[in-house]
Amino acid sequence: MEGLNPLDILIHIINFIVTFVLLYLLLYKPVSKFMHKRRESVEQALADAAATRAEADAYLAEAKAELAATGEKARRLSHEAIENAALDAERIVDTAQDEADALLQKAREQMRQEKQAAIERAHTEVVGLASDIAARILSREVTLEDNREIAERFFHGTEGGA
Repeated sequence: MEGLNPLDILIHIINFIVTFVLLYLLLYKPVSKFMHKRRESVEQALADAAATRAEADAYLAEAKAELAATGEKARRLSHEAIENAALDAERIVDTAQDEADALLQKAREQMRQEKQAAIERAHTEVVGLASDIAARILSREVTLEDNREIAERFFHGTEGGA
């Protein structure tokens, strides 16, 4: 073995070990540290993403609950508005009915008063006519009191003579 010198082999082995140690110290440790930090940052990003997703899901659930509550509130307000409108309409109808009843009562009272006035006018005219007839029959002047008495007997149907 002519080309193999044990000293050369030993130098090559030492060179290999030194190169291995240098590469281990210069490359493996920094690369390993970098990969470890990278793994931790990716795991942290995944954890943050999971937390953000959970938070977003919570917000989504809350928004859905608020939307449902808002829909229910809108239905309730709509129902209340319809009830209030019905009550207002009923109040308006009641007020109109009361006003109509008052107008009818007033008209009845006015008719009663006009009827009474017409009866009194007719009574006065009949008294006057009876007085004229009686004066012509008796050919004498009849007093106003006589006329009233005759008219009273006429309207009340009482018997009596004059």
